[in-house]
Amino acid sequence: MQKVTVGIVEDNVQLGQDIRDKLALSEDVEVLFEVPNGLTLLQTLAKGIIPEVIFMDIQMPDMDGIEATRLAKQKCTDLKIVMLTVMDDEQKLFNAMEAGASGYLLKDAKPYQLLNAIYDVLDGGLPLSPSLAGMVLSYLKGEKVMPKPTIAALDVLSKREKEVLECLKRGLAVKQISEELFIASKTVRKHLEHIYEKLHVHSAKGAILKRLGE
Repeated sequence: MQKVTVGIVEDNVQLGQDIRDKLALSEDVEVLFEVPNGLTLLQTLAKGIIPEVIFMDIQMPDMDGIEATRLAKQKCTDLKIVMLTVMDDEQKLFNAMEAGASGYLLKDAKPYQLLNAIYDVLDGGLPLSPSLAGMVLSYLKGEKVMPKPTIAALDVLSKREKEVLECLKRGLAVKQISEELFIASKTVRKHLEHIYEKLHVHSAKGAILKRLGE
């Protein structure tokens, strides 16, 4: 089995090592590099060292993670970037999603959560910390209101599609959702496609931004 390649962007040496140690628990993951800021990341990508997934700190010197994500995605459109932070911050979440991030986790995430996030983003999913997933679902349900106009998203979703969203709230990946609902992974992805189509968007991050009146 070919290993999944990963990059780490973290200015705190100890935290960077903690992430590396967690990923090392899987023999199927290879860390290609660990760099201290967004500027160094862009220089690394320019050298042709391009992993499939990057774990990105948000607050860093020289260039923060959100700007680095935006520029990295411009150069490598297929790159999957999962933001890592020490606390839940919904504004940063939406800024990161708008910049092109594919997920948002806390730095104290368990090893299995980091590893699940890798395969989830490669499978088209949107890994989020459980608390942020709950917040996103609240927006989708209309329980939380933004100053801008929103749409009543759940009114157009089927019962099964709502169940898929509930699983997302709990931070489940595509494979885990399939096991929870006793359906195939490809069926989960099809439900996600239908959800995005009904919201008139083409990705999970787009669904969130659409819900917020983007």
